[in-house]
Amino acid sequence: MSAGGTTTRNRVRRDWPRGTQWADLALLVVLLALALSGLGSSFTGWGFALVGTLGVLLGVASTLVVRAYRLPLVAAVVLVVAIFFLLGGPLTLRSTGDTAFVPGPGTLGELADQALFGWKDMLTTLPPVDGDGPLLVLPWALGLAGGLLGAWVQFVRTSRSWVTALLPVLVAAAVLLVVILVGVQHPASLLLQGAGFAAVALGWLALRERRESASVRGGRRTPVRAAAGVAVLAVAASAAIPVANAVLGDDAERVVLRDHVTPPFDIGRYPSPLASFRNYVDLKGRKEPLNVHDRELFRVTGAAPGTRIRLAALDAWDGLVYGATNDPLADEGGDGFQRVSSVIDNPMDGDRVEVRVTVGEGYSGVWLPTVGGLQSMRFERGDADGKKETFRYNLATSTAVVPGGVHPGDVYSFEAVLPDDEVTPDSTPSSLVRGLGENTGFLDRVRDKWTEDATTPMARVFAVAKRLRTEGRYSDGVRKAERSYFPGHGLKRLSDGFVNADPMVGNDEQYAAAMALLANKLGVPARVVLGAVLEEDGVVEGRDVQAWVELRVADGSWRTLPTEEFMSDRPPSEQQPQTREPMSGTVVPPPAPVPPPSDLGEAAASDLRARMQQEEKEEKEDEEKSTGLPAWVGFVARYVGLPLLLLGALLGSVIGAKAWRRRRRRSSPATSARFVGAWRELVDHARDLGQPVPLGPTVTRREQSGAIDSDRAPALARRADGFVFGPRVPLEDEAADFWAVVDEERRTMSQGVGRRARILAAISPVTFLPGAGRRRPRG
Repeated sequence: MSAGGTTTRNRVRRDWPRGTQWADLALLVVLLALALSGLGSSFTGWGFALVGTLGVLLGVASTLVVRAYRLPLVAAVVLVVAIFFLLGGPLTLRSTGDTAFVPGPGTLGELADQALFGWKDMLTTLPPVDGDGPLLVLPWALGLAGGLLGAWVQFVRTSRSWVTALLPVLVAAAVLLVVILVGVQHPASLLLQGAGFAAVALGWLALRERRESASVRGGRRTPVRAAAGVAVLAVAASAAIPVANAVLGDDAERVVLRDHVTPPFDIGRYPSPLASFRNYVDLKGRKEPLNVHDRELFRVTGAAPGTRIRLAALDAWDGLVYGATNDPLADEGGDGFQRVSSVIDNPMDGDRVEVRVTVGEGYSGVWLPTVGGLQSMRFERGDADGKKETFRYNLATSTAVVPGGVHPGDVYSFEAVLPDDEVTPDSTPSSLVRGLGENTGFLDRVRDKWTEDATTPMARVFAVAKRLRTEGRYSDGVRKAERSYFPGHGLKRLSDGFVNADPMVGNDEQYAAAMALLANKLGVPARVVLGAVLEEDGVVEGRDVQAWVELRVADGSWRTLPTEEFMSDRPPSEQQPQTREPMSGTVVPPPAPVPPPSDLGEAAASDLRARMQQEEKEEKEDEEKSTGLPAWVGFVARYVGLPLLLLGALLGSVIGAKAWRRRRRRSSPATSARFVGAWRELVDHARDLGQPVPLGPTVTRREQSGAIDSDRAPALARRADGFVFGPRVPLEDEAADFWAVVDEERRTMSQGVGRRARILAAISPVTFLPGAGRRRPRG
């Protein structure tokens, strides 16, 4: 207390950065921004860079605020987590609607889900992903974490100057490593991400090491020396790229997780649409629920008449059915069904078209009708958000899939490129042929017989196509006299029932399957495509669906072998075909219809969709019955309640540890130790409130009392010394009275600060940290 009767309180000095430390923070932000720029090939636009850099700045700011109030690292982590959830919605989930601006359960759950599993979505989505979609959570989280840790270790001091200088650079390098692992093979700018990052990192490392070093240095810093240093770093960084290419080779590939993660999607669980081809044929007056011959499948605008509408590309025959596989090009990458964003990185030469498709009453299923090679996709009507999240596209087969299915009334639009797909007998085929199984031996005889006069592989393919067209007959097996020509394209149907039969009779299903198998037998890669050719009015009905074959040429592109090249349009004769082996008996029963076997499933798409919806409904009902609560309650409890519970347990453990320590001090067996414990309790409470009280074996209680913002602290220090060092052993009642006074003074100190400071003091673990605050007070 001063002579004038006024009370003098010690002002707590905030530990803000000084001079060169601000420059270090600026260089840290630049280095982290360069590291995050590596995601340029993974996102559309530069919104990811703004979000990531803002995360870096907020992470750095959180660290500075916590250090200024002398709080531990855990306080900075809690502050960053709060910023992540409060600002994450408006910054990263804008595409989900206005609800993203309110930190409700849905927004918080989506942020938590993307923080935990967003990397998996990134790796299984064909880049670039939407620059305003939920995957922005990844650069947002990386920026916050990098800014927090980089700024914190920047103020760490070690016994070795080079270690102190290296720590923040290592944090930025760790962020760069994560960006490379979740990125793509070819970064947006190797010069920016490689040479630029290396130049800034080396220069900053040299600057920090020089400043942190305690050695004596001679000479003066001049602009010439600084410019020379910058020039040396620029030359070294620029030379790093060609030197690395010379050592590793131009074809050296970066290690990215995308190449080692299999997309969690199995196209094999969906039935082959070719096995259901007779749903599109004319039944001659008969009615079947699944037949859509006279019904509108979809209406297409923006594509010229004659354009081929693609439903599915089927690339593998297993002896039972031609189906789509997850890995059609085993020796090449990018051939799986991958998630894609609204913009698809699918470079292709050809005419660009903008197409809009309206699904009609006759079409439903997982296969999405498209044209050419997709460049973008927009779902406009019919659960657009759900379809956008589940949409899959295969670059190798140009096939699109919506696992939830498309339904009548759905509308979507896309941009596509129509490449040159003409193939002639003079075209050079690709040398990459997918291996065929041993069950294709039945084709050897007709292959050799039909291609005797041809010399090149492609010419032999056209020779086979001509023989199929001229010697075959066409029948859907609908007319009474033709019902012995069964559906299917398995081994028995294609061998004894088609290529080895006299006459060969079938429809698109058998012709396309046999043509593709024979082409592969001749060394020309081939696959079956189910689709339709667009008419003048843009309406596709069931009668328009057909199957054709695509052949791969030397440049890697697939060219169309039209149905008309290999399929006959002449019906078979009225006379029933004779079997080659005589049968005993006077009555020969007609063969029983054999449905086409398939390990990919024979259920129609509508049946599959209904079954999946029923299973999802039953699972949801079972979950609600078992818990007695709606399913959304479990979702909120998992992604919001669990993190809050863990945070509460952490903070509660700090409060409990302080209560246990206080009780142990109060009930110490030695009475004098209780006075010591009471004084330590007062010192710890002052430190929790942010007061810089010195510690250590050489610091006395009276010295500590001068740093405590309390009028009664000096008197309590003298009283504690009197009982501890006095001539007699203190009584237990005196110790209890001293504890009562200390407890009252602790409450008075707490009342002198705001509610926020009291809460932070209660959960602050600073008094448990060894060595924190061990310094003597200034003079």
